[in-house]
Amino acid sequence: MSVNKKIKAVKTAFLCLFPLFLTGCLSSADSLLTAPMLSDEQAEIYSALEESAGDDISLVYPKGGAYRSSVVFADLDGDGLEEAAAFYEKKDNPEGSVRVNILDREQISPEEYRWRSVYDHAGAGTSVEEVFFTNLGGSGKVRMAVGYGLITPTEKALRVYNYADGILTMEYSESYYKMLRLDLDRDGGEDIAVINCNNENHSAYVSLVTDRGEGAVSSAKVNLSESTADLPRVMGGYIGTDTPAIFIDGLLGSGSLATEIVYCIGGSLRNPAALDGSEITQLTTRSQRIYCRDADGDGIIEIPSREPFPGYRDSTEAQYITNWNVFENYTVVKKFSSLTDQSSGYVFMIPGRWEGQITVKNDSLTGERVFYKYNTSLTDSRLELMRIRACTPDSEEEMISRGYFKAAGSETAVYMVKLGDTDDNLLLTTSEVINNFMLLTA
Repeated sequence: MSVNKKIKAVKTAFLCLFPLFLTGCLSSADSLLTAPMLSDEQAEIYSALEESAGDDISLVYPKGGAYRSSVVFADLDGDGLEEAAAFYEKKDNPEGSVRVNILDREQISPEEYRWRSVYDHAGAGTSVEEVFFTNLGGSGKVRMAVGYGLITPTEKALRVYNYADGILTMEYSESYYKMLRLDLDRDGGEDIAVINCNNENHSAYVSLVTDRGEGAVSSAKVNLSESTADLPRVMGGYIGTDTPAIFIDGLLGSGSLATEIVYCIGGSLRNPAALDGSEITQLTTRSQRIYCRDADGDGIIEIPSREPFPGYRDSTEAQYITNWNVFENYTVVKKFSSLTDQSSGYVFMIPGRWEGQITVKNDSLTGERVFYKYNTSLTDSRLELMRIRACTPDSEEEMISRGYFKAAGSETAVYMVKLGDTDDNLLLTTSEVINNFMLLTA
């Protein structure tokens, strides 16, 4: 069958199988990806894949990341033309392992090219978690990194590939639980931070994968806490204005969260929470699942901790202050405090002049959080300063008619505030409330 006839035969089926080719902006290497291709060329790629692998195949789609298509494109060998990497599995393969097929353009006339399969490779798992292209360590060479899923969710397989002279070579391999891409060692090139948690195969650690002129290697490694059972949140950010770091919220055996901070000095990874005498774990342990984030939007990651508002002694009924801390001089220092309502999705930063002067109660009838001037006990704290209610956008006008104003809002919720009927010097202005109100993001 001719190429053109085969293109027409598979075109309909192929378009049902392929989503739009997605692009991302996570790194400079992402600019290598082009806009969605024409359907005829898509069908030609699938035809070339079938000629190489047979027609008993199923395409495999990455579960996450910027590239969600079963076929991704990049100039892997630096020849100025993109290659295609297709992920698939054999339908009759009982193990269900993923394979990678590299396709390249072959010139068949001065103005005409066609796709052909040039290399087929056995992957390392039963699914593809994510795919990305990286100029690792600023080496100038584009590599393809693939995260493969295995049987257990905490154990996955990272493979970093180098493609040259028609051969796909696995240059680096490591198990992982989570990965981050960032310039952790500040050399101007992207690194891969591999994060593992404690399991039967290894202890928890962070490994830095980069290229310092001798290929992809793990250039540094640091251990994480032995008490950590899981890592529900890992994010990259900054300590201060210029030190990149990884903020790791670990789930302890007690069910609480604690934070570890990993950064790079002189090519070595540091975890100050692991130093003898460090109080970082103690200072960042909290029972509520509030994760590290840039809470005030200044580009610096804050680490949450909690304490009850004044007047509370019973932890089961307490309303809690969230202290947002920053890492300084091998410890954590409070930057600001807030009322953080995760279920409603907002943070209200407590003004400095309120520190130690107010408490919060929950209105059992309305569900509102109500701020009172603190006066020796909860019972004696009766002067209302402010109340906050989260409601649907269609309730906004009614709430305004009842003396509330809108402090913030999203497509799904508005946050209405009513100030207390008092002239006490702790009473806030409308502008102060709005400026101190922030919405929680994922």
